[in-house]
Amino acid sequence: MKKSFLHVFLVAALFAAGMSLSAKSNPSVKTEVASVDQHGNVNLAITGKLLAAKGFGLGDIVSVTVGKLKFDAPSGKNYTDVDRGEYLLRIKEDEVSLAITMGNFAEKTGATVGTPVTITMKERLGYLRTYQTRLLNKSNERADFSSDAVFANFRAVKGGSLAENRLFRSCNPIETDARAPYAASLAEQAGVATVLNLADSEQSAKERVQVFPYYEQLAQAGNVKYVATGVSFTEPEFAQKLHEALSFLAAKSGPYYIHGKEGRMRTGMLCSLLAAVCGASMDELCDDYMESYVNYYNVRTDTVQYASLRQAVPDFFSALNGGKAVTDKNLKAVTEKYLLKTVKITTDELEALRKGLQQ
Repeated sequence: MKKSFLHVFLVAALFAAGMSLSAKSNPSVKTEVASVDQHGNVNLAITGKLLAAKGFGLGDIVSVTVGKLKFDAPSGKNYTDVDRGEYLLRIKEDEVSLAITMGNFAEKTGATVGTPVTITMKERLGYLRTYQTRLLNKSNERADFSSDAVFANFRAVKGGSLAENRLFRSCNPIETDARAPYAASLAEQAGVATVLNLADSEQSAKERVQVFPYYEQLAQAGNVKYVATGVSFTEPEFAQKLHEALSFLAAKSGPYYIHGKEGRMRTGMLCSLLAAVCGASMDELCDDYMESYVNYYNVRTDTVQYASLRQAVPDFFSALNGGKAVTDKNLKAVTEKYLLKTVKITTDELEALRKGLQQ
């Protein structure tokens, strides 16, 4: 079997950790920002292969200088390799980027195309134990999954008084990947009437949507809303996008269907808000959120990794509550306050949402 880049990279990192003391112990690489994506992540003018050749590996802790700003960050492959709000040096074979998980790196740091970046080793493999705990890999082969629904991460959201088969979620059904056709077919079978697309703008979806007639029909009828949200849930821009999305849903009929690119983070948090409005418990929200990680990555429910990833939901609601813990006793009230005061939907829209989800 051909070894993956990730496997080779980890082996290289472990080998580098065992080099003699005469070897260079603190390698450093100078590069610059090559581009900034729609979520504020910055792509660097360097590749993962080059970093590996310089002695850097997944699970290291590095010191990063971006312009005049200096900070430490672990190196990893997925945004979920660090907690919400933390810096990450994200390494893939052909690209390297700097990000803030569920945040906007470019906005926070002021990084733009051409900004100089220096990456220096601080602690080789200093994050390896945590990284291995969070390590996520998925297959893109349908045969590796138990059903079309699991492969497409497609399911009905459950919790509280949310009606059965009223709110659906999945990966992007108009993406150019192996999962999209399955998600599109399942959405049509479910008879979804209203769609929130959290991944695309109307322009970016224009050509791809034509491949899936049912989705295109919904779009032509005005029943698809493209909001292209970021993943920084506590930023004003997210609240503005959420206002657009929820106002749209409140004016439409179900069954509703929400998707992002993979249908994990943005989709998961928005579905959590809607289920919480219907009185779902924190456990119900966490269970639904984590089903994506079980579906995509086969994360076992009895592992430390599962518990670590699951904490994202309580952390999300705590952030909405000014950093204070949220329990079942105040979950619904905290959610409603956030939607009314921060997202600024109206009381009538909130009640229309709840009614539509409970029918």
